[in-house]
Amino acid sequence: MTTIRRLTDSCLTVTTDAGTTLLDPGFHTFDTGEFDLESLGDIQRVLITHEHGDHVKPEFVSWLIDRGSDVTVYSNRSVGALLAPHDIAVITEDPTGVSHEDVLHETTPMGTAPPNRAFTVDGVLTHPGDSYQPTWSAPVLALPLLIPWGSTTASMEFARRLAPQQAIPIHDFYLSELGRGWINGMAKNVLAQSGIEFVPLHWGESYSL
Repeated sequence: MTTIRRLTDSCLTVTTDAGTTLLDPGFHTFDTGEFDLESLGDIQRVLITHEHGDHVKPEFVSWLIDRGSDVTVYSNRSVGALLAPHDIAVITEDPTGVSHEDVLHETTPMGTAPPNRAFTVDGVLTHPGDSYQPTWSAPVLALPLLIPWGSTTASMEFARRLAPQQAIPIHDFYLSELGRGWINGMAKNVLAQSGIEFVPLHWGESYSL
């Protein structure tokens, strides 16, 4: 059995019989108090899609390493360079059960497009980071919904192109609770027309496959 849990925003965990993988430990989860970090449980692997602070906060990664007995961090070279001054080692090869596509972050309003690594965990969940460029998805796709580098319309098109069985929301932190409810309902209706089940998850919520 696999359990997917949403901490906040783009930060997720995927738990299987082999352990728990955490994706994108950004400042929303670590700094805001919206998620009870003490409820996190043991983490074995940390996967980071790219270098932006809402996806990686060095202090959060250090906290994960310090509290665990055997935590390994995986990402691209840009994230490795970001974390090196914090004495955090980053492995660029994939661990067992994980695959990736190296693509570019979509162009931001500042005109930047840093490297972005889309991860697929245990053949179950694909986290695209901040990119519409991945070419395939596992049965569950983590789908950005409120993004300065794209649009909700483009995200729906992205999901339809990859055609996962299910999609779960990420990247919607700045919406109110009512706003998230509205956009989740819209995504659910739109994606259902393409045979994709949308599974809304609020902070700390999980479901099992």
